[in-house]
Amino acid sequence: MDTPSRGYAEGSENAEWPFGDSFRSHGDLAAHLHQVGRRHARRALKLYTSMDEFEMLDAAFSVGSAVELLAKSLLASVSPTLLLSATPDVGSILKFSGATAPGFNRPDAVTVKSLDAGKSIERLKQLKMAPPWLPADNAVFWVRNGSAHMGVVDQNTLRSAVRPMVRFAEFVRRHYGRPADRWWGAELDELAHGIARAEVEQSEEIVHAKIAAAKLRLRELRESLPASSAETILKAMSGRSRTFIEHDEDQKCPACGYTGKAIGVILEYGIDADHYDGGVTYYSRMGVTHFECSVCDLELTDELEVMAAGLPTEIDYVDEDYEPEPWPE
Repeated sequence: MDTPSRGYAEGSENAEWPFGDSFRSHGDLAAHLHQVGRRHARRALKLYTSMDEFEMLDAAFSVGSAVELLAKSLLASVSPTLLLSATPDVGSILKFSGATAPGFNRPDAVTVKSLDAGKSIERLKQLKMAPPWLPADNAVFWVRNGSAHMGVVDQNTLRSAVRPMVRFAEFVRRHYGRPADRWWGAELDELAHGIARAEVEQSEEIVHAKIAAAKLRLRELRESLPASSAETILKAMSGRSRTFIEHDEDQKCPACGYTGKAIGVILEYGIDADHYDGGVTYYSRMGVTHFECSVCDLELTDELEVMAAGLPTEIDYVDEDYEPEPWPE
């Protein structure tokens, strides 16, 4: 990711996005979003442990702003049009596409409608350009909104929100190939690395404990069954789940080895197709958010635990219900 240009004067053909008393070009949008998002990430790390209430407010605002702007930087690096909201107006379409229309005044960059923060994460997931993002991670936006709209901040919630912010920022940093000490700065690099590592270690510890308990349950269950039929009974118990979100697929249990269920949300329909005489087989993609085993009762409840257990976080599957939209006549 290149550093954005120093700026253009008002009236220049490159003056698209205002930044202080100058403007940045449309081609600089992704780099601009990255630069400002990185500044917010560093500011949040600097201030989130402060005992000064106003510095905590600043940190809260920066926690959510960092994730939103860095997410939008990734989208803009593919195409600025990916920043359009679901129901864009004509001015926003022209602004994000970099297009002009005769007789239509140049849209004001301050009033264009862009994708909201949560939708930016969802769109990145569709593009396979996002790290694991849990429902609870949206607290980074709640914390930001509380500080921005009501001037309120809770110390414990703020400190909890820093972990997903660092996880997301580290993903963006690696995506752009930036050295950690230069991205965070020498003083904050070690802190960011420690926060990221602590989150991974916490998930690994929880998963190791869950797997150990599941193995113990399996042994106790096997001992309670007739030796001659135990294996038949255990196999009959496998492959069931109590939870259903949008889709599930069979997956080998990392604790007992029997068939469990990977459960999750559908990220994309009709990603591929196999054509053969008499028909077509379509494939869709599921994002795995849970795993359950009905034999040993192992339950993994979020993407971080699924990853820590060595299970895939995305699965392509045969979608027997998918039918492509007909071509317009």
